[in-house]
Amino acid sequence: MNHFSVMKLGARRYRDYDDQSVEGALQRVIDDGWSLRKAAKEFKIPYGTLNNRYHGRHIKCNGGQTIFNLVEERSILKCAGVCGEWGFPLNLSDLRHMAKNLLDMQGRSVRQFNNNLPGVDWVHSLLTRHKKDITQRLAANIKRARADYFNNLENTLKNVPACNVYNYDETNLVDDPGRKKLLYRRGVKYPERVCNYTKSATTIMMCGSASGVLLPPYIIYRSEKMWNQWTENGPKSSPCCSERCCASGSRYNRTSHGWMDAETFTDWFKSAFLPHAERLEGRKVLIGDNLASHFTDEVINLCETNNIGFACLPKNATHLCH
Repeated sequence: MNHFSVMKLGARRYRDYDDQSVEGALQRVIDDGWSLRKAAKEFKIPYGTLNNRYHGRHIKCNGGQTIFNLVEERSILKCAGVCGEWGFPLNLSDLRHMAKNLLDMQGRSVRQFNNNLPGVDWVHSLLTRHKKDITQRLAANIKRARADYFNNLENTLKNVPACNVYNYDETNLVDDPGRKKLLYRRGVKYPERVCNYTKSATTIMMCGSASGVLLPPYIIYRSEKMWNQWTENGPKSSPCCSERCCASGSRYNRTSHGWMDAETFTDWFKSAFLPHAERLEGRKVLIGDNLASHFTDEVINLCETNNIGFACLPKNATHLCH
């Protein structure tokens, strides 16, 4: 079933001009004192259109309005393009989840999206609107040996001092022992085991430099609220960095599932890593896994602003790099 409308042959053309022509016409009216009719005739723009633009009326695009504005859509696609340059391109599902993360961080709820996750039609429309900037291509699958990951990593780290190279990783801790097969007398109807456990889950994010500097841990609890007792007596100073950027010690946050998501990773990057990285001179490199939740538009823009490069680990290769 075709979800996209196609203009019929011979139908009225709604627009024979571009935004630059409109801006040029308005510039003539404002700076050179042209009348609106003269500018409309010279630039071949309908008088009603130019009159509405001049008075700030009907400035939205024709048809249904997009969920994100033009700047937000370009920011999402820019992140996707950067990930492709790093050798870990995103698929359509990753792009949809990136849009969901942006909506969740903005506190917006879109009723057209199921659980704030855009559908397949939305992502196809997005690519159609920006087909000059990004496209889908069939990727060649390169094995780890051919990709020569470690040689590429060596080139990435060239002329970067050890104190500017950081590696991060998070781990999730649970105290649920799970169900195991144990020994019971044959015929027991209800095999049970007495032990204390909860359904809690706690994530710890650690980050350290190649020179041995350890940043304070970032701890995420599984909870709807944060209690003050949970933020007391956390690691501070030695063996972690004791400079002013890390003087406050461990950082804390919470999510409903206890795992790190796009919002908490952005908070870790801004509150824990970035203050420390800003006091370092030269280029910085941050090495970690390539989860889609780690690549938000805000994080990538901050990396470009502060001369920070991401180096993503290959899939299932964390144990090779420790």
